[in-house]
Amino acid sequence: MPPQYKLIYFNVRGRGELIRLIFVQAGVDFVDERIKDDKQWRDLKPHTPFGVLPVLEIDGRMLGGSLVIARYVAEKHGLAGSSDFENAFLASIVDADADLMVHLAAYYQEKDETRKAELKKQFDEEHVPKTLGYFQKLASGNNCRDGWLYGPRPTYADFAVYMTLTRLQPEAVE
Repeated sequence: MPPQYKLIYFNVRGRGELIRLIFVQAGVDFVDERIKDDKQWRDLKPHTPFGVLPVLEIDGRMLGGSLVIARYVAEKHGLAGSSDFENAFLASIVDADADLMVHLAAYYQEKDETRKAELKKQFDEEHVPKTLGYFQKLASGNNCRDGWLYGPRPTYADFAVYMTLTRLQPEAVE
C-alpha cells in the first residue's frame, strides 16, 4: 500500500509550494491541509517537529524542514538524481537558490528605508545576476536538455529555481 501523505502549511504559496509542485509533477496523491487562521496554527504548533511549517505527515509520522521534505519527496518519486553525487549536486543548487531567497527576505523585512534601498540595489545588481548566472551556466552543461539544470529531465532543483523566478517576477505567472 502506498504511503499516505499530508502536507500541512499555511494557505499561501511560500515554502510549501515547492513540495506541492513536486507532488503534482510526480502524480502522487496527497492531502494539502492549509492552515487558515491563528488559532488553528497555535493549536498545531506544539505538535510540529520544530515549531514551524511546512510539515509532511507520512502515514502519521511528521517530517519537518521544507527543503528536506522537498528532497525526500523528490527522491521517493523520481524527481531527484540517480546517484549520491547527483543528489548532492541537486541539493547544492537548491541551497544556492535558498541563499538567494535569504537576501530577498532581508530586503523585504528591512524597516529602515535607506538601508532597504541599499539592500534592494544589492539584491538586484549583485545577488540575482550572480546566482542566475550560475544557474544559466548549469543549464548549458551537465548533459542538460530542454533547459533543465541537471541532466535530461526535470528535478526538484528545477522547481525550486522556478519558484524563485516567480517570486522575482510574479507577473510572469499570473
